[in-house]
Amino acid sequence: MEEFKEHLPLVQTLFNPGLRSRHWEQISELIGFPLAPDDDMCLSKLIDMNIESFIPKFEGISEAASKEYSLEKAMEKMKQEWDPVCFLYSRTIVLESLNSYFQVLTRKYSYFWIFFIGQILKLSKYII
Repeated sequence: MEEFKEHLPLVQTLFNPGLRSRHWEQISELIGFPLAPDDDMCLSKLIDMNIESFIPKFEGISEAASKEYSLEKAMEKMKQEWDPVCFLYSRTIVLESLNSYFQVLTRKYSYFWIFFIGQILKLSKYII
């Protein structure tokens, strides 16, 4: 168990469900060889690659991936909720829980919105 704890930062950064291909490209660039998740990826193989010295840089990539993943999930939820609740009333669209939707859309001004611009533009038709 102690040995596993020693490698926990590697697990936390590289087994993040928010990591997408763009993140794996960044990780590969850092370590100097291609690395991407596959069915054979496991902790022991990562340890054998001797990449733990890169963990501080992996943490930044993984943190960004987590934020993007949260935004992605919030937008998916928003779309599912908006489809049945939107209706046109005197050229104004009325939405339930309008504040929560705007909170997600205002995040588009953060660094992470760039990866979801297409989805944001599709969703914005509900409020324009």
